[in-house]
Amino acid sequence: MTVEPDHLVAELAAAAADAGVDPGSLVAFVVDAVRPPGATPIAYLQPAGRVRAGTVAVFRAVGASRAAGHEGVAHRLALWRELPGLPRAALAPMLRHELEHARRWERSGTAFYEADERLRATAGAADYAQLPTEREANAAAGAYARRVLDPAALERLAAVPELRALFAAELPHDVVGETLALLGGAVAVGPASLPPSARRSPLLELVSRT
Repeated sequence: MTVEPDHLVAELAAAAADAGVDPGSLVAFVVDAVRPPGATPIAYLQPAGRVRAGTVAVFRAVGASRAAGHEGVAHRLALWRELPGLPRAALAPMLRHELEHARRWERSGTAFYEADERLRATAGAADYAQLPTEREANAAAGAYARRVLDPAALERLAAVPELRALFAAELPHDVVGETLALLGGAVAVGPASLPPSARRSPLLELVSRT
């Protein structure tokens, strides 16, 4: 799949409407490169987050200074422009997955999200998809895919190994409680919000690789 700007904006706006997230609060960085083997195809950075040495490769490709330009005022996503092996239909549920993380930030706040990030940092590859916030995002993405895609597209997605978790995940009963139990600690949990945006649609930034 090659990510085209017009298609991305349309799919991002639709996924935002489904998630209940303001599309004007979204910034998507498209890294003009082929996804490296083993790299995450798409990622979300919460509003207070920063790009560091251990941040996923696609946001390191975006760069700390570029990502910081929208710190505190936007939900940030990053994806590679060339995603070999992923069908075009995969874009919608992948975006919906990331926007469920944005929705979780709005429901539970920065302190909870940072606690969840600490938990993610300790999880092995086999356990990652079983984390409560990942199960939540996968369940939302799978449900969205079943609503907006036709049976043929769903069949194509189900044949892609890295997308199978989208269709197998069950929504956790208590995302916050399960996360904090696994972390073994307590943090402040409460709604968070971004400053009002003058934009009505997502902002796209193309990141060139030289």
